Amino acid sequence: MHEQRNVDVVKDAYRAFGEGNINDLQAILDDGVKWFSIGPPHLVPTSGTRYDPEQVEQYFSLLRSGGELKGCWPLEFIAENDKVVTIGEWLSEVKASGSLIRSPWVHIFTLRDGKICEFRSFYDTQAVINGLESMPQRPSRKPSQHLERPVIY
Repeated sequence: MHEQRNVDVVKDAYRAFGEGNINDLQAILDDGVKWFSIGPPHLVPTSGTRYDPEQVEQYFSLLRSGGELKGCWPLEFIAENDKVVTIGEWLSEVKASGSLIRSPWVHIFTLRDGKICEFRSFYDTQAVINGLESMPQRPSRKPSQHLERPVIY
């Protein structure tokens, strides 16, 4: 069954992420992957759209640098054709302040030829902003500023 294979690829992505194995995660990304995470870019460094596995690696680097993931629980998988929707919850501790952020999330994956070609992440942005605001003040990243390679917002 095509849908079950896609769910298995998504589960492999969560496993690789949980183990901190970015190489395994990148192995199941399409070379032209589009990676989107909701949120205001000037407040949430991981928000915006990234293109290609290298920019996705930058996304995970930003994610790790800002906090320690205490748990990421995919609770439900819904598959149809080339899409897999995952509903779950995560808990993270902000490194600078020690505050905890808990959020439900929805991830939408699009797959092509057994690889992830698009990812969209939706979560409680207010919970993240509240957790980040409890940190000591730091300069915010303006949408016009770029990482080493440009990130499109």
